[in-house]
Amino acid sequence: MEKSEHFSDYLFAKMGPPNSTTVHGSELPPKTTEHCQAPRELKGYRKWIDENLMLLVTLSGVSLGVILGFSLRSFHLHEDSIMLISYPGELFMRILKLMILPLVISSLIAGSASLNARMNGKIALRTLVYFASTSLLNAILGIALVTLIHPGDPDLHNSIDRTTDRRAAVNLLDSLLDLGRNVFPDNIFQASFQQAHTVYVPKPTVLHAFNETVNENVDETLRDESVEVEQGAEAQRDEITETAHIRVIQYRSGTNTLGIVFFCLVFGTFLGTIGSKGQVVVDFFAAIFEVVMKMVTCVMWLTPVGISSVIAGKILGVTDLHLVMAQLMWFILTVTIGVVLYQFVIMQAIYYVFVRRNPFKFYAGLIQAMLTAFATAST
Repeated sequence: MEKSEHFSDYLFAKMGPPNSTTVHGSELPPKTTEHCQAPRELKGYRKWIDENLMLLVTLSGVSLGVILGFSLRSFHLHEDSIMLISYPGELFMRILKLMILPLVISSLIAGSASLNARMNGKIALRTLVYFASTSLLNAILGIALVTLIHPGDPDLHNSIDRTTDRRAAVNLLDSLLDLGRNVFPDNIFQASFQQAHTVYVPKPTVLHAFNETVNENVDETLRDESVEVEQGAEAQRDEITETAHIRVIQYRSGTNTLGIVFFCLVFGTFLGTIGSKGQVVVDFFAAIFEVVMKMVTCVMWLTPVGISSVIAGKILGVTDLHLVMAQLMWFILTVTIGVVLYQFVIMQAIYYVFVRRNPFKFYAGLIQAMLTAFATAST
């Protein structure tokens, strides 16, 4: 009983009544927050700077890189000096790329496991429709702009023949098939550093025999007939040479992001269906996600040094900047018009139609990511 009374005294002392009171003859201090130092709320330009500090840091890195690059061009630096200037940016990019795989895997598994399978199916279907629709709009816009502006050689399209069209059709089919192969990888570990793609290799035995036969026919016809027969034989030789190629599936360096995303979404979806048995795995990937995000946050504070180094190195690495800009002027103009129309017209319209909110306010929060991707030429 005495122990119970001591515990109740301790509990009331910790809770603290609203006004001062006495417990066993000792007066307790009143419960108040007058002496607590609450954090002061920032206002005005200080609040704006605090909210957009990372954006300002990124802009300062871009500006510093441009100024540094153009300022050092007049010194005609050695290749080794340019490499040393670009080296911090190279390390910055390598660290960012290092974070991609664990960030994608942990976030997708932890996120998809928190939803039920039916909800994941709806999200996946809507995402697929959205991705296909926006990609189609983007492709149509790009083709229209290239047709109108034609940033390359204007006479290039006149030299395109049926053979080129046939090869383009075959390449399009191969690209679609390679897309499916990458979405469904046969080795998840290989998908971390390689992508599947189709290549054409000559068929040695068949091609050699066909070429010998064609050469003999050409020699015989040249003795007896006119130059027209020679042209026909040359066309026959080209056709046989072209058909004597076979498709081979090979792997090239590069992370197969599509395959990893698909596997993680499916894995996370089924992980969420087994209930408490899989909760420890969900907590594991959620903890990995939090750790990787903290690491990414620390790395992003190196943005001024990394981005300025990347931009300065690119500017210094170009031999004749004026010539390159002149040659790429129409191409840069075409890409800029396409990006502006797609990002600030089409995407804004889609966002407003489906969400019914101000799209520009939403996109203002993405400026940091856009500037980082633009400065580093990477997603």
